[in-house]
Amino acid sequence: MIARSSWVGVLLVVLTGCNEYMDGYDCLNPEKGHRDAQNNPDPCHHNDVGDAKCDVGDFVHWAIQWEDPTLLWFGPADQVPECPRGSMTIAYEAQTDLVALSACEACTCEPPTGSCALPSTLTASTMACNIPGGVSTSFNAPVPWNGSCDSATQTPGGASQSLTVDPITMTENGCALGPPVAAKVVSLYWDTFARACDIGLPMGQVKRSICLPDDLISPGFALCIFHEGDENCPDESGNVFTEKHVFYNGVQDDRQCSACSCGAPTGSVCKAHLSIYDGNDLTCSGPTIAQLPITSAKDACIDITLPGQALGSKSVGPTAYIPGTCPPMGGDASGSAIPIEPDTFCCRPNMF
Repeated sequence: MIARSSWVGVLLVVLTGCNEYMDGYDCLNPEKGHRDAQNNPDPCHHNDVGDAKCDVGDFVHWAIQWEDPTLLWFGPADQVPECPRGSMTIAYEAQTDLVALSACEACTCEPPTGSCALPSTLTASTMACNIPGGVSTSFNAPVPWNGSCDSATQTPGGASQSLTVDPITMTENGCALGPPVAAKVVSLYWDTFARACDIGLPMGQVKRSICLPDDLISPGFALCIFHEGDENCPDESGNVFTEKHVFYNGVQDDRQCSACSCGAPTGSVCKAHLSIYDGNDLTCSGPTIAQLPITSAKDACIDITLPGQALGSKSVGPTAYIPGTCPPMGGDASGSAIPIEPDTFCCRPNMF
């Protein structure tokens, strides 16, 4: 991309070719006492434009320290036109209207993983569920218990009006980070692209002036002068380059996102189904006298259908771990992106 360096090179060539510039002048034969029409010192007669005439076109003059006029276009990058005299005459390209959102891609978390361990504490009571008091009798299972048929303990008749089972023990390993593994800053872009084109201007009678032909300006372009940095347009009398446009050659981007992490699992649960057999069934082979869903959320209690019936054996069907979620954390945006390395074009207005 041809940018600021091309303009600097032109300026250096001009300066090094003029010995008098070292004495404070940029012309070969300065008239040290000469003043312009506004009584300002003008030893190089740069402002002697009052009598300049053009046989064809308008007379245009520009201020010292500004580069010769070029044709400038700016707009959406996908609509940039070719230079009127071809691609070899591209003199400058840059951008403006930076769009740099302070946002980060969302952090995500995979579901948690975990395991379930069946309770071994089962307690019969002579009272119904949720009624305090009563005499308790153990109907415990082995430690650990895999849920297979167990008849290590029984309860005698009259001891089991209800049965309470401890919660399933759930062990969780947390959540792994989902994609993206780390949050990323949303890409920045420029809304406006600028291209300046050399046009081979015919110089006028006075330095830094031209007679501007009517057909010199191509549609969509403006005639502009250039200066490095963010500068105000010249305010001298007769200046026609008054419409300022600033473009940028770089970005200072210190936006960042905090690292992603995952919070503690929530909403997970272990579930199973307990089957209870009467006192004469020690092999879990007959019909059940009660079916009780058990979970890791809290203990469970069931009233025995025939109060006082003896309990002989028990078993638990397959245990299921149902994962919940882990809240994603991090991915918070900080910092900002700002355009840097500005350049200024001052243009004849109403020419776009």
